[in-house]
Amino acid sequence: MPSPALQERVRGEDSVSAQRVEEFFMAILLENATVVTLSPSKPILEAQQILIDGETIAQMGRKIHARGVPIAKRIDCSHMIVMPGLVNAHCHLTEILQKSFRDNARMEIWRSYRTTTEDLAKLTEDEIGTAAELACSEMLKSGVTAVVDHFSTRPGLTVKKMEAILGAFEKTGIRGMLVPSLRDQDSIRLAMQRTNRKNMAVQTSPEPWKDEVLTVLAHLRRRRTQSGIMLGPSSPMNCSDGLLREVVKVAEQYDLGIHTHLLETRLQAWTAQKLYGRTICAHLDEIGFLSPRVSGAHSIWLDERDIDLMASAGASAVHNPASNLKLGSGIAPVAKLKSRGVNVALGTDGGDTSDSYSIFEQMRLAAYLSRVVDENPNNWIQAPDALRMGTVNGAQAIPAWRGKIGVIRPGYSADLILLKPTLRLRPLRDIVHQLVFCEGGQSVHTVLVAGEVVVDDGRLTRVDENSLIRRVEPISRKMHRIYSRIKKIPDRSQKMTHQLYKKALAAKGLPVRLLS
Repeated sequence: MPSPALQERVRGEDSVSAQRVEEFFMAILLENATVVTLSPSKPILEAQQILIDGETIAQMGRKIHARGVPIAKRIDCSHMIVMPGLVNAHCHLTEILQKSFRDNARMEIWRSYRTTTEDLAKLTEDEIGTAAELACSEMLKSGVTAVVDHFSTRPGLTVKKMEAILGAFEKTGIRGMLVPSLRDQDSIRLAMQRTNRKNMAVQTSPEPWKDEVLTVLAHLRRRRTQSGIMLGPSSPMNCSDGLLREVVKVAEQYDLGIHTHLLETRLQAWTAQKLYGRTICAHLDEIGFLSPRVSGAHSIWLDERDIDLMASAGASAVHNPASNLKLGSGIAPVAKLKSRGVNVALGTDGGDTSDSYSIFEQMRLAAYLSRVVDENPNNWIQAPDALRMGTVNGAQAIPAWRGKIGVIRPGYSADLILLKPTLRLRPLRDIVHQLVFCEGGQSVHTVLVAGEVVVDDGRLTRVDENSLIRRVEPISRKMHRIYSRIKKIPDRSQKMTHQLYKKALAAKGLPVRLLS
């Protein structure tokens, strides 16, 4: 258990942060803006002015009242599109060091290569921070203003490693949510051992995490920051029921969100049935894990009742279409989730699965993929749906961001992107459609996070790109040398994984989530 002194520090500093005196900011005025509102009735507003006072959107309209407000910066948005900043609701920042290392591997085999490479690389806190800084920089330049990093570190979770990720958020200016990955069992090993439910708890080896997480939380609540922290069970099946219940308890005690991988592969769905005798969502519902605090990355192998359980609990799903395609994991039932009232956000996953951190790319894929799993066009994900998935739905998936980011509205944080249409958007007739189906991030000109310009004319304002690249390259080269050696060594676990997949693919009663 965390010490009483540490628990008191977290509670006390939360109240101190609420009483902090706001720093004085001069205002920014955006003029002549074409604004993407996300409203079904008026998706686009022309000739708008947006007054940003400090971190917040103060006013928006054709003619606002800015008399007496000291305007420090005016931005002429003529011939530009102003839209909400994109939200990456699931990714792994440090995987950028292994960008495009692998191909033609299912998730479980891919993960074994990735984690073994990380184990042998023994990344320092500085190397972790440098990798995260690069991934955050890539995102900002493509219009992502908020990111959830499901942070898995090899070996072991430490305060210094978590602070390295938070340091990357601060250096780049992105709005970041750190989600340390937690686990205390290996579901595949348990499934292979024909473990029954009664002795599963005995086969766990928990790592300490509460003191480390609460120490970082205390640091965050002591200072002014756009960063936050959530709790991140790696996947429910890699966590004992005791760990999952403890996560819920701590999340409720300190008002934190919960983020986890959920049914990414068919093998996971089969394993859950083997371990619990029912779907993992049914099990999570029984132990009180599902709630509005929870967001589940991937959410592919859900059956009809699972979708209803997520809807009734108010949990969110985070669709990662590029990653799911590259790893052959399946296609999430996004249209069904949406029709049942489940909030669906978007994520990029890691640099070696999506191979980029672009939410524009995920929006386009989300719309396209819905069309190959349903013959009825009325059920397809349309451009406005995809745009919401990449913005306000991402904010809705994260408790700390709800009602604060994701739309352009007075009172919301000024997380905005200004696009100067390039040839990919020409001729420009339908802005919403073309942002989803044509744009790839090339038009991003200016990016603001909490009222601060962090990208100006396509250039990062806080980061020296050339210096950052020089620091990253030797780290990635080291990891590539390690991986090149590893992949030449026969791996018995691959044969086991292939055998398990044969069983999972032959199993009856699981949802259909692959193209046939």
